[in-house]
Amino acid sequence: MNIQRLVHSILVVFCVLSCVSSKPYDGYKLYEVPISTGHEVQLLLYLQHHRPSIDIWALNKLGPKRMLVPANLQKTVEHFFKDQHINYTVKVEDFGKKYSVRQAPLMQLEDPTFLNSYPTYDEINDYLVQLATENFEWIRFRIIGWSVEGRPIRAITINPDKQRTIIVDAGIHAREWITVSTALYLIKKLIEDSDQYRILHEYKWVIVPLVNPDGYIYSMETDRYWRKNRRRLSDKCVGVDLNRNFGFRWDVGASLFSGECHPGFRGYAPFSEPESRALRTVFDNNPEAELYINLHSFGGYLIYPWSYESTPVANVGDFKQVGVAAARAMWHYSHQEYKVGSSAEILRYQASGTSIDYAYSVGIDYPFAMEIAEFGYSDFQPPTNAIADIVKESFVGIKELV
Repeated sequence: MNIQRLVHSILVVFCVLSCVSSKPYDGYKLYEVPISTGHEVQLLLYLQHHRPSIDIWALNKLGPKRMLVPANLQKTVEHFFKDQHINYTVKVEDFGKKYSVRQAPLMQLEDPTFLNSYPTYDEINDYLVQLATENFEWIRFRIIGWSVEGRPIRAITINPDKQRTIIVDAGIHAREWITVSTALYLIKKLIEDSDQYRILHEYKWVIVPLVNPDGYIYSMETDRYWRKNRRRLSDKCVGVDLNRNFGFRWDVGASLFSGECHPGFRGYAPFSEPESRALRTVFDNNPEAELYINLHSFGGYLIYPWSYESTPVANVGDFKQVGVAAARAMWHYSHQEYKVGSSAEILRYQASGTSIDYAYSVGIDYPFAMEIAEFGYSDFQPPTNAIADIVKESFVGIKELV
């Protein structure tokens, strides 16, 4: 390994140690709220709509919700809980003090497979270029679009001559780093263990391991818990939630996601963002796709359409059968429980403009959002020593969905 790459790796470690905590979270409190009804979920959505600087973690997760609240809103939030008869506990009194640095990633300089570290944007691209160069006979690597800040968004295609197609994407939400690791591990297994998984090579795989590069970099260098892209909207507000920006039923429930500063802001129009348009080109160019997997964290769910309403899709029985088989396989592998159902059915709220709803609307038979289980960490950054276990479990589930 040359000196330049060694120096680069050391700088990456330094950046994650020092840059991630650039946004001061001093004085923030992390609350935990036991949620058991859809009405309580709606109350939290109402609160977030009117106080968008409140960050609700895993609103799409059954059971307790965690809320990161700045100091100036803590009394307001606690009064709201009291008025609505919602119990709560304070999990972290000073979030900035405890979470300024979660841990240092363990760089694997001699084995850059990212099973013990979260890769940077440049490392992801270097890795994909290397794979495509070494396996040019049956791998294609191309740019599908450009981000708001002008970074290329890349897709890797494995078995490009096959007709039956599977589409996978990751990193649509910036802070969900483990999804990117999962996508890279999937690529690794498909390439390095092709003889072991012959049935998987009956398909063309189109994998976009990082849909939101600007947000991903920002979450690594400035604000670890950033979710959206980096569209400048106003002097105070930045970012569009890319998974609310797809052009199917984009405007349903618009009032919930219409505020520019809201963490789930849907954008000014469907497909207003170059990142969602880039992913649309993948759907457009692969009309024969049968399965679409949209990777998220955290929670432990396999979610199928519809997200925007509670009416079940026509083939809901097939979705349940496929999803339950994958959930059962992951349970046997690691004893992590995955729930299977639509957003309204298991999460008790609806979301419009999602990629799985759009994929289903354009004819993909089985779109799933996989909310990767948190392995008990209840955070968007599982420790680096848990990465390998999580991505291997996710691969088991993906394999079973095929």
